[in-house]
Amino acid sequence: MKVDIENVEAILLERKIDPPKVQEIIKDLAKAAEEEKEERKAEAGPKAKWEYLIVLDDPEGKIKDEVVGWVIQQREGQDSGLALSKLADAAKSQNDSAKRKKNVIKCFADLFENIKSKFTKEKGMHVKTKEPVRVFTINGKTL
Repeated sequence: MKVDIENVEAILLERKIDPPKVQEIIKDLAKAAEEEKEERKAEAGPKAKWEYLIVLDDPEGKIKDEVVGWVIQQREGQDSGLALSKLADAAKSQNDSAKRKKNVIKCFADLFENIKSKFTKEKGMHVKTKEPVRVFTINGKTL
């Protein structure tokens, strides 16, 4: 339970406690709150950095002018070659834990549309787009 320091001060003054004593108590409470905040910040450690990956659907094996894909995110520094296997493992975990076999994930299109975030978080990944996104290739020439 969190209590606002101003509320504590008001209650102490209502109880007719000496104002200098109240100020001393409030100062101690503020100091304790600041120390607790710093302690929580130190326990959290550095914030994890994430990098984006785009998964393209290219069934013919050749990049055309236009393909569709999905955007995913993984922790920075992880092997991006393992991203698809991690997603497949997350889908398998979701399929195994499903009580009803209503939305069984059979392919990557189903995976991106139906995967629950709790299964991808376990693998250190986030699916950023559930719907496919169009991806265009450019030839690198100037405008």
